[in-house]
Parts: sequence; structure tokens; C-alpha cells
Amino acid sequence: MTPAQTVESRNACDRSVQYILRGQYDAALRQLDGAKSSGASPADVENLRGLALMLQGKLQPALSSFARALELQPSLQEALYNRGLALLRTGRYEAASADFERLWKDASSTLRADAAYHNGIALDRLGRHADAESWLSRAFELDPQLDGALLYIGMLRERKGDLQGAGRAYLDYLARHPNSATAALRFGLAAHRAGRSDVARRYLQQVVDSSPGSLDAHEARKFLVMWGE
Repeated sequence: MTPAQTVESRNACDRSVQYILRGQYDAALRQLDGAKSSGASPADVENLRGLALMLQGKLQPALSSFARALELQPSLQEALYNRGLALLRTGRYEAASADFERLWKDASSTLRADAAYHNGIALDRLGRHADAESWLSRAFELDPQLDGALLYIGMLRERKGDLQGAGRAYLDYLARHPNSATAALRFGLAAHRAGRSDVARRYLQQVVDSSPGSLDAHEARKFLVMWGE
């Protein structure tokens, strides 16, 4: 991918994880934009056709185009990645995971980090939460700028009751994005569950003060009222 495409991919991942943290998986998957191929071969043309169809929400025709692209050129990474995204959007998580893992195994691929990240989503939807966390960690190791993975890892740890581990992930994200209301909210809620009510109130009040009109601030106010603040 070009540098501009890489930045947009990271932004899309950040947007998607915001929805995942709220349990809105369908909205999250609509943030995933796919990868363009740069050639003019018949396989590239099919990939671009499939990408256009996928972005229009026409997922079955898109899958057919990606399949044709891969028949013409099995090594076309962008078509494999895009097929994985389309499968993810249609709820075919096992098949999506297989495509993403195949792409990740190609050490020369420029899409390895994105493939690992989206494999984490697929595995989470399959209920394989420990595997999902492992793949998200791989994504972050491959591309430390793909730090939406940190928020997702925090959520997975929080979900299984590993509050200390969740707190570390949220704080790591906050070190990179000090103004993230979402990370501050999640850290505050994890702190409260861990018995650190003073820390929890401080972080939730920070959310309210820094972004008063946001959904995160609405959530923070709700909990502060519940806790008698």
C-alpha cells in the first residue's frame, strides 16, 4: 500500500474499534475499506470491480469478482485481503479467518498487519477470544502505528476479567492518544471493577470535561451518577 493508503487503513481500524467497543459489529465492519491493486491485468480489473461492489454493499457480487481475480492470479494479495473483508461482512468468519491467515503467512506481503488485525476480529466473532488477542498482538507488533489493536486487546482482557491487563492496554493507548475519550472511559470502568473508585471517578470526569457532547461522555455521566458523583 502507499503511505496514504496505510494511514487511511489505520484510521479505518481506529474507527472500527470504536464501534466494536460499543458492541456495534455491523457498523464496525462498514468502516473497512479494502485494498486497491495498482496493475491493469485482468485480475487487477476484477479486484477493483469487486472492491467497488463491496463499497456499495453488494457483497455477493463482490465475492464473485474477488474469486475470479484469484483464479486469474492466485498471488494477488489485494484480492485475497478484500475477499477476507467481504467474507467478514457476510458473517462467514471461518472462511474470512482462513484468507487472513493465508495472507499473513506471506512474509513479503505489505498487508500482513492488516490481515492479522482483521483475523482478530473474525476470531473474536467466532468466540475464540484468546486467539483473537494473539492475532491483534501480532498486528501491533508488525505495525506499531496500528494502535487501534491496543483498544481491542484491552476490551478482550476486560471482558475475561483481566482488569490489570486491560488497564495496561488502555494506558498504552492513552500514552499515544492522551485525548482519547474512549480509552479514558474504558480505563475508568476497568479501574472501578478493580476496586479503584478514586481513579475511576477521575478518568470518567476527564471524559465528561474533555468531550462533553460525545457518546463516551454520556456513558461516563451515567456511571458517575450511579456511583453517587
